Amino acid sequence: MVHFQRRLQPNVTVDLVPMIDVVFQLVIFFMLSSTLITRTGLDLDLPDARSSQETVTTSVVLTVVSREEIYLGDREYTLAGLEQVLSENREEYRDRSISIEADSSLPYGTMIAVLDVLRLNGFRGANLVAEQVGTGE
Repeated sequence: MVHFQRRLQPNVTVDLVPMIDVVFQLVIFFMLSSTLITRTGLDLDLPDARSSQETVTTSVVLTVVSREEIYLGDREYTLAGLEQVLSENREEYRDRSISIEADSSLPYGTMIAVLDVLRLNGFRGANLVAEQVGTGE
């Protein structure tokens, strides 16, 4: 009696290429759909707001710490220095929107003075940055 051995062994392999493709597509999706939050290196206590909304970050960010410490991008100015820089570069900023980050303890008069300088130098819109808190529902 002749015994024949079976030559066809089950070949079990896991094909990882489709899984890698799916993971790669998920990474690309999350990279494109997430928003980048840029914050300055200053330690600000932003005010809280229940009705705040996320907005697309504008290219111009103004950080107000005090009347004597105002940052336009990464450059520091006083209120008078800010007014001078904006008036010299008025055409660059004409009809642009700006995001304003200000400490919650900043006096109301200082914010009015900053907004006045911005309006007089061509800015037509300002986004006031706040920390979003829960709505309590």
